[in-house]
Amino acid sequence: MELIVFMKCVNLGLKVRLYPDEDIMSKINQNIGNSRFTWNKLLECYQETYKLFKFHGYTKLKCNMTTFNAMLNMLKKEHYFLYLSESSSLQQVYRDLIHAYNKFFSGEGGYPRFKSKKHDKQSFRIQNNGNIKINDNTIVLPKLGKIYYRTSKKYHEKLKNVKINNVTIKLENGKYYAVFNIKTEISEFSKTNKAVGIDLGMRKLSTLDNGLKIANLDVTYEENMIKKYQKRLSRQKYNSNRYKDTLKTYRKWIDKKKNRINDYYHKITTHIVKKYDIIILEDLNIKEMFQNIYNSRKLQRIGWKKFVEMIKYKAEIYGKTFRQVNKWYPSSKICSHCGYYNKDLKYETEWKCPQCQEIHDRDINAAKNILKQGLINLIDETMNLWNRGDSTVILLSWESISP
Repeated sequence: MELIVFMKCVNLGLKVRLYPDEDIMSKINQNIGNSRFTWNKLLECYQETYKLFKFHGYTKLKCNMTTFNAMLNMLKKEHYFLYLSESSSLQQVYRDLIHAYNKFFSGEGGYPRFKSKKHDKQSFRIQNNGNIKINDNTIVLPKLGKIYYRTSKKYHEKLKNVKINNVTIKLENGKYYAVFNIKTEISEFSKTNKAVGIDLGMRKLSTLDNGLKIANLDVTYEENMIKKYQKRLSRQKYNSNRYKDTLKTYRKWIDKKKNRINDYYHKITTHIVKKYDIIILEDLNIKEMFQNIYNSRKLQRIGWKKFVEMIKYKAEIYGKTFRQVNKWYPSSKICSHCGYYNKDLKYETEWKCPQCQEIHDRDINAAKNILKQGLINLIDETMNLWNRGDSTVILLSWESISP
């Protein structure tokens, strides 16, 4: 019997380390600054225009790409240094701004904010219009020139043989990276005909309905070293030789912590997606939970959002089903054996069902209920396909509602 492998064409991000010289480094920093400046100016222009419309009684105002492009051209005439940037990188700024406003108007995100030079994320994106070239050890980018890069042999070969949609140049923790958005074919994971319910927790990263508990990664040592060098930095003269040496070591420990977490989460999520065809998780309001000052620090260390997002995108890429149950579903309080609702349950890690006398581990019981409810929702969703509607992408346009 032959094993049938299904191939899928997907867009993936491929990250490589860049080693620019001082001249190119200054050009990259200039491009990052220009993108940030353009974002802030376009956001400011939109807000001023909105105030004007609001003053005259109009209640709604949206901008399209044509409008923002006109604003960008006016900015270029006023600020000549914007011509130092590759044109598509500045056009990408207003596309991102429109996307941010789309999310705001649909209720999926907050209002777009101004960008700061002190923010951790410093980047700009260049669209591939046939002007991005990959050589043996160098990348040729418009307005920047030839930059040395390093990656694994596997990714090195892949970069030469795939279609590159765009490339994002990033400055992270004092290091430069290029993230290529590539179009490539991958093989889906083989079907296992298994489903799993996963309960997220603070004592354990996650608990599966089969009783498997995945521990939180202990990065206490890395965090202590980061604190140590952060404290040392605060006592040294800024930009002195000792300061630079300490900063280098400080950044090294930040990278170690981040790499350990990413490696741990990638291994766990890949294992789950490989093993199960249907993956059900609870839909927690993580942003709201961060408002609790007693739990926010621990939640930040656990990184539920990273864990959930990894499972979600890997399930989509490799042909598996991912669903989430409602955050208000009382998964911990329902007996997974008989369905009894224990409204008096508080913080006990183990409880006995008064109706069927079944003894439950709180987390395992919750995972079982999450799986049951997720499968019920999935069946309902499948049976009511005709009521699901369609997804329509609406481009923003100048739109106003008169008083």
